[in-house]
Amino acid sequence: MSRHLSAKSKREYLPILIQRDGGFICWYCKVTLTVHTCIYEHLNNNRADNRIDNLVLACFSCNNKKPNDFDMQTKATDKLRANEDRNFVGEKMYEDTSSPSTEITINLSNFEITEQYVRETIVVDGRILFSEALDSIVYLCKKNTGHGSHQSVRNYLKSLTSKIAPFKIIKEEDKKKYIVKRNEN
Repeated sequence: MSRHLSAKSKREYLPILIQRDGGFICWYCKVTLTVHTCIYEHLNNNRADNRIDNLVLACFSCNNKKPNDFDMQTKATDKLRANEDRNFVGEKMYEDTSSPSTEITINLSNFEITEQYVRETIVVDGRILFSEALDSIVYLCKKNTGHGSHQSVRNYLKSLTSKIAPFKIIKEEDKKKYIVKRNEN
């Protein structure tokens, strides 16, 4: 079954290919390309293999010439191997890694908000109803960072109540889940 590269994938891949491969140019002959003149060239000649590792931008001429040109095929095979060795697939390889992304910053901030809320509430009350903690922390995260979902806060609480974490979840006689401080032995 042959699956062509979708228009959506082409839009998503274009900036990555441009940055990864040195510009908006034909990977083979280095001629300048435009959105209308570029071809998404499959390095292994398999048009159903639409992994970004298997793609480069090419001009029409090189795209047509490659199937019958041993040197171009060798160059393509080497490029594919290099791409796979660098693990380009599914990664944002070209972001500035000198500072954390906004997503990471928000995640760290929201985890700190979660931990602080649980710690402070347990110091005062000795325990906190899990569902109350969840709703309150989601509100605080959204208020302080503009982001926060029940699922992400649930994951933070799961980390804070893991086997080695300072808190644990217990079920009381009322069948409700509470977060309490873990006893240190």
